[in-house]
Amino acid sequence: MMRGDVDRFYRAIRREHPEPPPGPIRHLDHVRTIADYYARLSQQERLLMLAWARKEESGIGIIPLALSAIPFFGLIVSARLQEVLNRLPIWQVFVTWLLFGSLVLLGFYVHQSQKAWTALHITLLEQAIAAAEAAQSEPAQAGAPDGDPPQPSPEDARRLTFPPETGVH
Repeated sequence: MMRGDVDRFYRAIRREHPEPPPGPIRHLDHVRTIADYYARLSQQERLLMLAWARKEESGIGIIPLALSAIPFFGLIVSARLQEVLNRLPIWQVFVTWLLFGSLVLLGFYVHQSQKAWTALHITLLEQAIAAAEAAQSEPAQAGAPDGDPPQPSPEDARRLTFPPETGVH
């Protein structure tokens, strides 16, 4: 019960396939579709998509921020809120807090879900970018028999690049 989704997914696949299957696993089709699409994009588009995904990753925190601001708003109007709550029957107060708690849990679920999907897309984009860079560097290295590093073309010099990440996501 305390294991993560990946462990449950792994155990489900192991139940279905005790030995690794010779072909693709159908449970991974939705991930494979995304990876195939990213593999068909140009390197420039992949880099732009990665930048967009990083922006999205940074903006995901707005949901917890918005939900945590609700109690502070309650403090601002606490005198008026206290008057309203004193006039309401206890069951209405309970239902209000129940709805608020459900809203907080729903917001937390949406936040974690967005975070997980963003992490998946970032990983797939980074893999596609690395594979394209490796494929691009192999012919260049094969063309230089004397060991001189290949000179970048003018098109490569204009290509949008991003610095490597120093922190852990």
